[in-house]
Amino acid sequence: MKEAQVKGVEVIRGLLRNVSGFLGSYESGDLLKLVSIKEGIVKLKEEFSHFEELQKLNGILDQLLGLIDNVSKFPQEEKLFISLATEIVNNLLVFFGHEISGRELIQRLNSSLSQLKELARTIATKKDGDTKDLPEEEGYPEDYFSSLVEDAKLLREFYHEATEHLNEAQFTLIELEHDSKNQELINNIFRNFHTIKGSSAFLGLKNIEELSHSIEDILALVRDGKILLSKELVDLIFYGIDFLRNLLDIMTVTEFQAAEMKKSFLRISIHRKFVQLMKRIAKEYTYKKIGEILEEEGKLRKEDLEYILSKQGETEKRFGDIAVEEKILSSEEVVGALQKQKQQEAKIKKLGFVKVSNEKLNSLVDIVGELVINQSMLKQEILSGDAHSTISERTLSQLEMITTTIKNLVISMGMLPIADVFNKLKVVARNTASELGKVVVVEMKGEETELDRNVIETIYDPLMHIIRNAIDHGIESPEERAKAGKDKIGRIMVSAEHKGSGIEIVIADDGRGIDKEKVLKKAIDLHLVDREKANTLTEKDIYNFMFLPRFSTSEKVTTVSGRGVGLDVVKKNLEQIHGRVEVYSELGKYTKFVIKIPLTLAIIEGFVTKVGDNKYVFPFSMIEEIVVLDKSEIKTSKDGDREELLIYHRGVYVPVIFAHRIFKEPLSQKERLIALLFNLDEFKYCVVVDEALGKQEIVIKGLSGALSEYDYFSGGTIFGDGSIGFVVDLQGLIEHA
Repeated sequence: MKEAQVKGVEVIRGLLRNVSGFLGSYESGDLLKLVSIKEGIVKLKEEFSHFEELQKLNGILDQLLGLIDNVSKFPQEEKLFISLATEIVNNLLVFFGHEISGRELIQRLNSSLSQLKELARTIATKKDGDTKDLPEEEGYPEDYFSSLVEDAKLLREFYHEATEHLNEAQFTLIELEHDSKNQELINNIFRNFHTIKGSSAFLGLKNIEELSHSIEDILALVRDGKILLSKELVDLIFYGIDFLRNLLDIMTVTEFQAAEMKKSFLRISIHRKFVQLMKRIAKEYTYKKIGEILEEEGKLRKEDLEYILSKQGETEKRFGDIAVEEKILSSEEVVGALQKQKQQEAKIKKLGFVKVSNEKLNSLVDIVGELVINQSMLKQEILSGDAHSTISERTLSQLEMITTTIKNLVISMGMLPIADVFNKLKVVARNTASELGKVVVVEMKGEETELDRNVIETIYDPLMHIIRNAIDHGIESPEERAKAGKDKIGRIMVSAEHKGSGIEIVIADDGRGIDKEKVLKKAIDLHLVDREKANTLTEKDIYNFMFLPRFSTSEKVTTVSGRGVGLDVVKKNLEQIHGRVEVYSELGKYTKFVIKIPLTLAIIEGFVTKVGDNKYVFPFSMIEEIVVLDKSEIKTSKDGDREELLIYHRGVYVPVIFAHRIFKEPLSQKERLIALLFNLDEFKYCVVVDEALGKQEIVIKGLSGALSEYDYFSGGTIFGDGSIGFVVDLQGLIEHA
């Protein structure tokens, strides 16, 4: 079998395993899971089309696709469909695992195909109207409608009010589909269903109350950022609106007579059709904390959960670490809960979408067309045995150019202007200033600067905390400013601009500045530093105390400050996106926070090195020089008990860090050393490696499991030869040196 065919079979096996997983975890009525199953089958069909001998299998896949959109409406048939689909996928897995022959596979699939065709006929008959009314006892408990009021006038008024709210909700939902994070629209539609719920509960319309409540619960999760509003979720809410309209229509047809309404309502089960599905979505597609997961599984008692949380408040240790140390849980149970949490995160992320301009999409289509032509040329040259000619070199050069263009286009598609974040910050500043009785003007610059979508989502919280901190701690009251000879109106400047391969965001205020002595005194009081060593701390060291959890210089607790929560969130969130923050201040004049973050989290210009037997990638944009050193050039400087290695380079002493010691690799015995010189936070550093392999574009992959604990790695990557490498976070490396 050719290499391309082997890879194709591996792709097919991977898709089959995915579909098998979705089928195995499927529960009746889960439309989102059905969408995932459908997507998997469509991808399988595409892969089968690349193999002439597999195209015969497309018939059975077409049969599955023809049924998948309708089965959820018929519970009995839905169960049979899932069973048959599971059987088909498992048989294909066994075949591609070389456990059965093609002849045996066809025999097994023929049996399934005949059952699928029979199932299709059954569903077609039911769709034509041969459906039975739902028995009353299957729908609701006996006393379900016992509180239904008999006042036709009140019911008529409710009908008109509910219809008006549903119309408004429908129009809002259309807008929301194209602007899914618009908080005002989310709040409006939430209020619509909340009002319908409250009014229906008052009138004893229990079915309408439950139905609107289930939609309200989902919208509450959307509002709180626990679930993203995907197209599938919008479709479900539209379905719920239609369902409510049908129930309201029953009220008009029965002329608002309570007894007749009740008879009709009892024949339509909201639970089986909709409410249970919404509850399942709320349960499966929301983010839960580890403690909640373990408590639900019965592995953690409520009192143990409360004990761990109380201990967590006294220390910086993680929930899982405390649980294992206290012997409440085993490490395996904690790891299992973490894996479930990551699956939930993946589900939440999957429900999002990105808006892309037509211009970028058309450019991508054009360049992919060029890629297809280039691939055809390359294939022709290889088949003709002319792969080493100058024409082939030209073709490869074109391929490289096209790949680079596609990479840049795809990255730009994930970019969003920072203007939305800046607009929200204006509201935060206005509300905070009003709450504290201060007058503040916020000026914005560089709103058109574009950032990676994932960075945009993470950067808002740090910026919000810095703005609130600036207004609370930095900007003085109008009276104080007047006494200091300043304008009574405080000013905050927020700017964003491209710097090298990243973005620099600056938040500067013209307030009272940071009192270093006050910060240092608080640090000593909290036993963060010894009084004897306090005099040796640099300005940067002192400012770094402000980013520690529970550190606050505020004298009293307010709604804005004093709880020790704020700047620690800034540091934590920036670390997630490989960013860092610097603080500059002059007492009585200003404070300036400078945030530096990468343009994208996906691809970087890297410099590949070798240390020991492994490859390590350093950010190329931060390397100033690459030099070859003699071991004799490295000098030792003693500072008390501590020894520091230095080199004298271009008129300054530069600290030397042997990467081997940090990465726990064997130390090289060579007399000549390769050294990378960096400039970080206005300080120079020299990192010694074994080999310099060269500059390369690196696709960063996240690290999981035990490797995620090493904060001197920002990710991993896979090279063209299949070997793996680690992307180095310089800030983390220097902190561990």
